[in-house]
Amino acid sequence: MNKEVIKNKIIAISGQPVTGKSTTIKTLKNKLLEQGYKEENIHTISTGEQFRKYFNTMVEFIKNLDNPDKLEKTKEMETIMKSSESRNAFIKSLIELKDAKIDLSKFSVEQANSLKELNEVRQIIDNLIDEDIKQKGIEINQEERPNDIWIFDSRLAFHNIPEAFSVRLTSNPEVAAQRVFNDQTRGKEDKYKTVKEALVARENRRKGEQERYKKRYGVDLEDDKNYDLIIDTSYSKPEDIADTIVTCLDRYKENKKFAQKWASPKIFLPLQGERETGNGFNDVLSSIAEFGYIPSEAIETVEVDGRQYIIEGHHRNFALASLGKTLVPYEVLAKDDEEVPIYKGATARQRAESLEKLYLTGHEQFIEFGENGKTFSYKDIYPDVYDKFNKEKEDSER
Repeated sequence: MNKEVIKNKIIAISGQPVTGKSTTIKTLKNKLLEQGYKEENIHTISTGEQFRKYFNTMVEFIKNLDNPDKLEKTKEMETIMKSSESRNAFIKSLIELKDAKIDLSKFSVEQANSLKELNEVRQIIDNLIDEDIKQKGIEINQEERPNDIWIFDSRLAFHNIPEAFSVRLTSNPEVAAQRVFNDQTRGKEDKYKTVKEALVARENRRKGEQERYKKRYGVDLEDDKNYDLIIDTSYSKPEDIADTIVTCLDRYKENKKFAQKWASPKIFLPLQGERETGNGFNDVLSSIAEFGYIPSEAIETVEVDGRQYIIEGHHRNFALASLGKTLVPYEVLAKDDEEVPIYKGATARQRAESLEKLYLTGHEQFIEFGENGKTFSYKDIYPDVYDKFNKEKEDSER
């Protein structure tokens, strides 16, 4: 008889650079406390923190090599020196540092992070952490632990713990760049003179991470199939993100359906008039306000040149927007020049071309209502969205 697979509550959170992972995890923890979890039963594990602990300990060890009295016996250094492979890599790095005539007495973590002489040691540390995460996942699922929940802040936890509920956070590149540019709490390595400079740096980092993980692990971080839940955090409240994660986790545990992709109602462009949406709108609005939204009821869209257009679900999208919700589930039926299954012969691009200016201006009020009267324009999301219509008007007036 096969042993029953135990799946305790393990959330593996991965994310593109500058998607609000730290804020999401903090808000998620508060949400769990509100639900009755005890502080000691919420376990958060960050592979980034683990790496820094290993690496910083190693740097301090190297700095004090000429002062034996200052050398500390730490768990991290014992682990690094435990196997012959990691021990040899460490010794090799020391020799290379000496050969490069690097002043170890002034050795800093920032300097160490960029030194090619420590590439092999960094990989050894990565391997140690990967193995630790795998073993942790096995250990957690040795027995049922209904009162506990684990949150892993790790780009690779979905891979190292296959049983985990895997969440991927994404964001619009321009929004991410603006966040970095405006965030005064970040270190000097994240300070930029312009938003454009921040955008280039963020995209280079994202692409670099994707290529590095492909090369090293054979894993594409951008592949949607790796994740149970994907949330675009660009225009969404941390509270809504945390609520969505908890709701979908519960359905995951109960083997109930839920939509994989979620994003703000703001990003979805309407392909019908305001009056069409208005028919029956109040009934949908009242139903959602009273009973909530079913997570499996995804609106259907087409994606063209990175923009989302609503095919089915105008009522739901704008009802949620009117209620002040900043996340809605969606499913992409087709992209760019792919044929839309429910419109035989019509491509996603052809459907998107049916967008009219009145569709936009007519629906902006629903989002304004949800934002308590704050003026909203689709131009806030897509700066050139009205350009086509303005050009057509200019051409007709000539």
